[in-house]
Amino acid sequence: MKTYGSFFEDIEQRRAELAQRKKDQMARLKQQTTQGASDTDQLVASNKERIAKNQKAADEKKQAAIEKRKAAQAARDEAEAEKEKKDALKDEIRQDLAREREDRRKAIETKRMEKERAQAED
Repeated sequence: MKTYGSFFEDIEQRRAELAQRKKDQMARLKQQTTQGASDTDQLVASNKERIAKNQKAADEKKQAAIEKRKAAQAARDEAEAEKEKKDALKDEIRQDLAREREDRRKAIETKRMEKERAQAED
């Protein structure tokens, strides 16, 4: 059977072991917390980098799309200006032809009237 002295020694030894285990657990927990925070910081940094890269790619695509739309609009504007110029030229030609027809009609009418006057005088 154990004596009181050995019994109290066992209790003291167990208390010391328990205190050591608590210290070890706290150290492990502290290390895990520090490691977790470090891992989280790395994850956040890598995610920020990935997001920045994706944002840059998206911005480049957006800029390319804007440039493409501007180029297409410029081409449409140029084609429309060319069409308007062509239509204006056609209208001018039509007006010239109509003026020439009118001049010819007036010339023929003037000649006809002169003939009628000449016949009327005779």
